[in-house]
Amino acid sequence: MLQFKFAILFLLLTVIGFSQSKVTPASRSELSGIELPAGSKQDKRILATAAAKTLLDLIAEENELVLEAGVEVFNIPGTIASASVEEIKLSAQKAGWQLTSLSGNPKYWLLNKGITSLIMYLEANKRDTQLYLATIKNNVTITTPPNISADTNPPDKVDPPVTVPITPSNKESAEQKVVTPRQEVMPSGYAFTTINFNDGWVSTVREDWVEVTKSNVKVLIHYPNPTTNQYISNPDEEKRIAWNTLVAPRYSNLQNYFVARNALSYFQGVFISGTLTDNQTGQTVYVVLFKRDRSPWMEFIAPNINAFGQGTGFNVAALNGEVSNSEYDVLQKFEGYNKFAVAASDLTGTWTNNFGGFTQYVNAYTGADAGMNTHSSSQTFEFLSNGTYNWAISVASGFVGSIKFSGAKSSGKFTNPNNWQIHFSDLEGKPRLYNAYFSCIKGARILWLQDTGYGDYSSYGKK
Repeated sequence: MLQFKFAILFLLLTVIGFSQSKVTPASRSELSGIELPAGSKQDKRILATAAAKTLLDLIAEENELVLEAGVEVFNIPGTIASASVEEIKLSAQKAGWQLTSLSGNPKYWLLNKGITSLIMYLEANKRDTQLYLATIKNNVTITTPPNISADTNPPDKVDPPVTVPITPSNKESAEQKVVTPRQEVMPSGYAFTTINFNDGWVSTVREDWVEVTKSNVKVLIHYPNPTTNQYISNPDEEKRIAWNTLVAPRYSNLQNYFVARNALSYFQGVFISGTLTDNQTGQTVYVVLFKRDRSPWMEFIAPNINAFGQGTGFNVAALNGEVSNSEYDVLQKFEGYNKFAVAASDLTGTWTNNFGGFTQYVNAYTGADAGMNTHSSSQTFEFLSNGTYNWAISVASGFVGSIKFSGAKSSGKFTNPNNWQIHFSDLEGKPRLYNAYFSCIKGARILWLQDTGYGDYSSYGKK
């Protein structure tokens, strides 16, 4: 049974020139009811629709979905491409669709309305915006976010916080180093569920989050979920849903609800805070819900605002004005504490990593088909309980009609020099040492591997 499948899908699709009979003006998607910006065109050419269907099938397969046969392809003009993307998302919501990002990728979206589900590819380039839509056979249900309860209803407008001229005396370094973890055999089946970092923070795996603690401050790194991962064009609504889903159910008696103002920046941090009563302990606590860029939602819990600032290194005095992007660095670093050691017994099974993509070429002068160049790759590690492994990589690339296939296989013995590395006796003819760690999601783990000789970390999901 596939517990987790992780995919990175790259696409460069270039279509230049139009055939007048097959590329027609369009004001509305018949499949979704989404209203399109002025100047939009639907591309019904066989090459364009076949390429779009191939891409959507790849995305669907990586998310264990099956698509119907039809597909819609639209080209949307726009001098500011990002504005076109946001316009389409807003139009989809107006048409009654609930949007959820697939695998955290801003190009791929799940659209849900009633018993109908669509998959959407939406990407802007320098020239225009590409929109592809197809219907999903096996419908996907998205949980509706809970309503705000009476005692946790954030007011529409709040006064700015009282000035707290605090300079944290124990500001932590953003660099994380780890010491030997504590090994425990837990019901999850993984050896390590608690990690001690040498800066004093301790990470522990929980059912719905990774809990990070030090002194009197606790941080909950929330796992992704369909409610908080959905795309919401209205920032205020996004904050409301996140607070009501992740925070409000466990607290009561909300006071001093506050949303920070941000200085102008490409990356905007979300900082929401309030003083609440913990329903489990009855204690009054200061809670911050934070997210920036593609980080997970992180919940900081402290006795008061001063303890929060001192424990995390965040300059809480910055909250009295517009918070600069750099001020949030000390908070975003906490996503890196979702990091756990790897024991040999944890590896038993098959771990896979695959990706694919294609480039479609069209003659710039005639519009004639100039071929489609495709690429896909799949890498697999099979770890056996006797300390041996089987490794394989398969690659398919080239123009459609003359695709070339290649691959490599190796087998041997693996060992763990320590809890953060794996040594392979033979990969492509020579021994290799990989750095390794786990990150957690709900009900599963992701294995991250990095060849110490070169390259970045790659993620693997377990079958």
